[in-house]
Amino acid sequence: MSFLSLVSEVYDVTNRPDLESETKLAVKAATLKAHQSDFYYKDLFETGIYFSSSEFNQQIELRTLIPRFRAMKYVRRYDQSGTGRAAEYYSILTPGELLDSYGNDRTNVAYMAGTELSIKGFVTFDRLLLGCYLNPDITEAGYNSWVALDHPYVIVFEAARLLFKQIGFDEQAAAFEKLAAEQFAELRINNIQAVGY
Repeated sequence: MSFLSLVSEVYDVTNRPDLESETKLAVKAATLKAHQSDFYYKDLFETGIYFSSSEFNQQIELRTLIPRFRAMKYVRRYDQSGTGRAAEYYSILTPGELLDSYGNDRTNVAYMAGTELSIKGFVTFDRLLLGCYLNPDITEAGYNSWVALDHPYVIVFEAARLLFKQIGFDEQAAAFEKLAAEQFAELRINNIQAVGY
């Protein structure tokens, strides 16, 4: 469903078309909550990264490069010089795991510090393949959500719950909390794995 279709569905459920801005805000919040309820394969994004020089260590400010960045999935070196294909994966670690058991710096690793990704290679590199999870575009003009297309009632019921709670209709909010929970369960069952049973 489109953003306006979702808003219209929420109006139908709540019978409150007078709460236009509140309903739009609830649809945006529900969309974001649905996507962030797990790490869904449909939220994965892959892009090539090109650096101006070949170095052992490189840094990327991810929020600048990928504005809707949510979380890392993988980093892979791209070997342009030899085979011209994707090469090894880098292990994504926390900053506290950067030293090995001997106290030496690990290589072929990547770690996040805020929204900056640092990569330490065993060989110099100037190209990477980066896979990450994205947040959906929840702006009215650019609204784009696979959840809205495949599982729209997750968003509709959660937005209705938020709206009912906001206007003090606790009984209706509780009823829609149960309906939304059922839809969230369906969302997870159908979208955690890319290959079904």
